[in-house]
Amino acid sequence: MRIKRLSIMGFKSFKDKVDIPFPAGISAVVGPNGCGKSNIADAIRWAMGEQSARQLRGRSMEDVIFSGAGEFKPLGMAEVSLVFENGNGSLPGEFAGEEEVSVTRRLYRSGESEYMLNNVPCRLKDVQEIFMDTGLGNKSYSIISQGRIGSIVEQKPEETRLMIEEAAGITRFKKKEAEARRKLELTRENLNRVEDILSEVQTQMRSLKRQAGKAIRYKEIGSEIRRLELVLNANMYNDLINASGENRKSADSLIENEVTLTTTISVLQGRIESMNLELDDKDQVISGLNNTYLSLKEEFAKKESALESMSKEKEMQAGLEERHNREIEDIRRRLVTLGEEKALLQEKIIRLREDARTCQEEISVIEGRMKGRKELLTEIKEEYEVTRTRVNTGVSKEAGLSKELDYLNKRILEITDRKARIEGEKNELDANIQTLMETSTKKGELREELSRKLNDIGNDIREREERTNELDAIRKSSENELKTIENEYNTVKTRLAGLKSLNENYEGYQVGVRTIMKANDLSAKNEGRVLGLVADVIKVDSRYEQAVEAVLSDRLQYILVENQEDGKEAVRYLKDKARGRGSFISVSDINGNGNGHGHNGYPLLKDVVNVTDKYKPVVNMLMGDIALAENLDQAVDAWRSNGRNTTLVTPDGDLVDRHGIISGGKLGAHGLLARKREITELEEKVTELAKKVSEAKERLEGIQLQQEELKVALSRLREEKSKCQDQLNELDKVIFQLSNKLDQFERLSERLAKELEERLHEEAKHTEAIDRNKNELIQCGEKRQREEEFLLQKKRELDECEREFDEIREELEAAKMKFRVSVEEGKGLNREIERIDNYHEEAQNRLDKIAEDIKECQAKQRSFIEREDVLRENISKYYEKLRDAKEMVDNAQQERNLFHVDMRENEKRLEGIREELDLLKEKISITRMEQSKIDVRMENLVEQAREKANLNLSEIYMDYLDEDYNEQTVRELLDHQKEQREKLGEVNLMAIQEHEAQSERYEFILKQKEDLVTSIESIMQAIRKINRTCLERFTTTFAEINEQLKNVFPILFNGGQAWMTLTDEANPLESGVLVEVRPPGKKVSHMGLLSGGEKALVAMALLFAIYLIKPSPFCLLDEVDAPLDEANVDRFNDLLKEIRKYSQVLMITHNRRSMEIVDSLFGVTMENAGVSKMVAVNLNGNINN
Repeated sequence: MRIKRLSIMGFKSFKDKVDIPFPAGISAVVGPNGCGKSNIADAIRWAMGEQSARQLRGRSMEDVIFSGAGEFKPLGMAEVSLVFENGNGSLPGEFAGEEEVSVTRRLYRSGESEYMLNNVPCRLKDVQEIFMDTGLGNKSYSIISQGRIGSIVEQKPEETRLMIEEAAGITRFKKKEAEARRKLELTRENLNRVEDILSEVQTQMRSLKRQAGKAIRYKEIGSEIRRLELVLNANMYNDLINASGENRKSADSLIENEVTLTTTISVLQGRIESMNLELDDKDQVISGLNNTYLSLKEEFAKKESALESMSKEKEMQAGLEERHNREIEDIRRRLVTLGEEKALLQEKIIRLREDARTCQEEISVIEGRMKGRKELLTEIKEEYEVTRTRVNTGVSKEAGLSKELDYLNKRILEITDRKARIEGEKNELDANIQTLMETSTKKGELREELSRKLNDIGNDIREREERTNELDAIRKSSENELKTIENEYNTVKTRLAGLKSLNENYEGYQVGVRTIMKANDLSAKNEGRVLGLVADVIKVDSRYEQAVEAVLSDRLQYILVENQEDGKEAVRYLKDKARGRGSFISVSDINGNGNGHGHNGYPLLKDVVNVTDKYKPVVNMLMGDIALAENLDQAVDAWRSNGRNTTLVTPDGDLVDRHGIISGGKLGAHGLLARKREITELEEKVTELAKKVSEAKERLEGIQLQQEELKVALSRLREEKSKCQDQLNELDKVIFQLSNKLDQFERLSERLAKELEERLHEEAKHTEAIDRNKNELIQCGEKRQREEEFLLQKKRELDECEREFDEIREELEAAKMKFRVSVEEGKGLNREIERIDNYHEEAQNRLDKIAEDIKECQAKQRSFIEREDVLRENISKYYEKLRDAKEMVDNAQQERNLFHVDMRENEKRLEGIREELDLLKEKISITRMEQSKIDVRMENLVEQAREKANLNLSEIYMDYLDEDYNEQTVRELLDHQKEQREKLGEVNLMAIQEHEAQSERYEFILKQKEDLVTSIESIMQAIRKINRTCLERFTTTFAEINEQLKNVFPILFNGGQAWMTLTDEANPLESGVLVEVRPPGKKVSHMGLLSGGEKALVAMALLFAIYLIKPSPFCLLDEVDAPLDEANVDRFNDLLKEIRKYSQVLMITHNRRSMEIVDSLFGVTMENAGVSKMVAVNLNGNINN
């Protein structure tokens, strides 16, 4: 794939449509700065889907539309089209069989944009997918913008990794993985929602189960009460309840449908993702078959081309033989004609030599006459120049004296006017000085009075500020104290809440224990026959907690029940629920008598345990005769010395059992007993800290009140001080201005007096100068008149002499010209004779060479006839292979298209289900609104019944549906039944049916949850497959590029080393890539220490290393050689020639050395300011505008 043609219209500086055909090989765009070269690179990047205006050297995307220039108005649209030649079928999917593919992008000033593939509207995603894994993606290493070459070195490791991924061809997989993860996240959200619904349904079921049992008893008591209310209200309320029930069922049904559709969507998404992966595999198979077909097609074309070339060569050899024979005849005729021409030329040469000798004699005579005339001319010219200089000097002096005289007269008039003005100004100034002195004295007295008042106010402010600082220090201390107490209070309270939560949820207990203690449907638990845990009924001093924990261990989690029947019921419950195991102690059946004696004087452990009398048998049974020793050594000695049938334990929890087995070590920091003790201690501490917080807040409020009072007083004083200070500043300003003005007036008065004196002196001086200049001007006029008469005489002599000299010089030039013509004509005749002799010799050699060429042509014709027969036979064999390969490609493409149609049908089905889901959600919302209306109407009926009869209609409305209604009898029964009913409290009559409905709903949603879990696993398998593929390709490509970088870097730097490393080798799929270099003779600690040229060379080394491993279809380089010197430009060009073998190269450059290696040059100019035009230069000599 390569760029065949670029079309630009209205993009940046390209106002009119421009078509640029890019040939294979290296093409360069050149032109002066600012003419629009880089706009071509921007156009290519923009057409390929670039979304960042900053990458296109703009602020917003609208900047790419031609904005007008001079007389040209702005355009409303920018359009760029790229036509790609798909010769090797490297384009993906449906475009693999296309010979050409065009990509078009348009942008309108309104903000609308369009993308087209082969003139068919498409999405941005479709355009981007074409260039994925070709090296031309969003983070392409094949398009380097102006000034960006050096930034590649300084980019983040993650950005370098994107370049490696593009080269490894895993960008497409990364995108699919991201899409799969988004679908996985949506499925997990659906799963969370389903689990929330399950949890809600479970909670409702537990509540409804209790209510259902209560409702059965309520029906037995309240059967007579249902007939005692008004028939109208009862029937209306009954209708509303029925409507509400139907509405709720409808809502539940809709929600179930919503869950079903959500699950179906997740399943379809997983299936489509799997089909996408399978479709990629088929595309790869088709690509392989297509490559095989194209290879055979190329070989077939080569054979045909060779056969055609051979036929043409045979014809050419025959024509060449004929041309050689005609050339022999022409040469022989030409030799005869040239012999006759040579004899005539020799006669002309003899005549020309005689004419030349005559001309030389005439030239010598004329040169003698010219020399004498030239000496006379020089003498006259010198006298004329001297006279003219004297005349000019006199004229200049006379003009200077006249100007000086005019100036002096004008200056005397100016001095007279200035003297009069100065005298008037000085008198006015003296009067102003007296007035200012009086005003300044008054302002000074007023300032002294204000200054005394300001000092008094300042003293009051300082006293109150000192008090404020004292209170501020006290307040900060109180705040710190309060903050410390509050932090401690919050910490303790948070810890207490956490421990209570753990205790209430039975965290740390066995599954069976948690199940029994939290069971709401276990009759023994509901009726209070489950008494609690062993850990709940015993209390022990903190010193002996570890000893008791070590002895009882898991027995602390034994559950206490009334009798063994309750224990059996609990065991059956655990089996039915499959929720672990549990141990149950029957309090009424236990016999826990111990001997009550220590072991050789050691106290018994059960004696340090506090427990109520009811549970003492439990403690006696569990602890028996276990004795308490001070330490492990003492316990071992006691066991050895006295009978070995007693267990001993230390306060640290070390244990020696009756068989002598020692158990010990470090128990967990927070056992069950320690947790309960800590809860008690924390509750006491929370109460104490709450009291301290309240006291600290009261103290702080008192201090803050005092501070507010002081603040108000200070504010008032500061405001008064500010006003006083403003008045004082205003006075100082006025006094200062008066002082300045007085000084200015005094200085001005002195300056006027001095200036008046200077003007009088200047006037006398100018009058004397005027008299002197008048006398000198008269003398200059007389002298100038005499000099001008003499100059006129010399001028006439000079003109006469120059005329005679020019006549002699022209005569000499004519003689010399005649002589040179004769000499040159003789040389030309000699050259003609020499040419004839050379031609005679060359013609003889050419005749011999033509004879040999004729023999060679005849031999080649015979050879071509033999080779032509062999080629015809090979072509027939290749044609059969080509036909078979084409058939395989068509079959594979047809299979792929059928599979793709199936996938599209799944996608359409997915879209239909999504639309159905949206409609379903809208129906659920409408149903809930209708339910709200029903609830409001029901509340209104209940309120009416309450106002009329002081009764709650929602509890008794069923009674009024009885047809055999008797008011008196019912009232007598009503009083009795109300007493029974009030004992039951509130009852939900619909609880039984609702419980059954919720059970069915629970089973349905549980199945939906299983489907979602299956879908999640399917998507996870797809992600794992993608990650395996990405890891293999990335690892292989990384190693290959690293190896190439080690080879390319020394070429560009003439030595040195470079390599790549991963920032996180343990996680290669997400790790960044670092490029490390060591230029020859340098040790670089980081890339910032490299010069601009070195950074550019490092970046080029990385890019060329990638190109050599994964050549992109084309690469676009915008002035990347700008930072390089001549030596490095040559190395850069050598590598560029290597890249030309694999890729089409488009470069923008100012460097002449780079231009020398290109195959085509494209010039950009601006005939009109702001509008770019193209000039294409083919190096074969064609020029196109």
